[in-house]
Amino acid sequence: MIRIYQPWSTPVRAACYTDPAVLPEIDAWVDRLREQGLVPPDVDFVIRDGGGGPVGVLDDHDGEHELHPAGFLVFGRGRLRVLDESAFYGQYHDPARDEIWTEPLQN
Repeated sequence: MIRIYQPWSTPVRAACYTDPAVLPEIDAWVDRLREQGLVPPDVDFVIRDGGGGPVGVLDDHDGEHELHPAGFLVFGRGRLRVLDESAFYGQYHDPARDEIWTEPLQN
């Protein structure tokens, strides 16, 4: 599932690699972004068999970037990038989680 996350400056769309079943959905998302002209035509996402199971691989002008479980593929400012969970949550937050944290405690 592709969700909107709020960074400190502007929102981004991001997909989290929660299990191998989401990799084809992430691949289709990248295809749609490319078809819409939102990312360059040479940007690609493929699924490869890694040592610990399938990994997603973003291939762009900077090289190949592996998307491992719990990692995020982030689209913002006209580009895609791969972030691990720590780096992602250091920059972005899920507004839906804010609602959970701000609800008063029930006795």
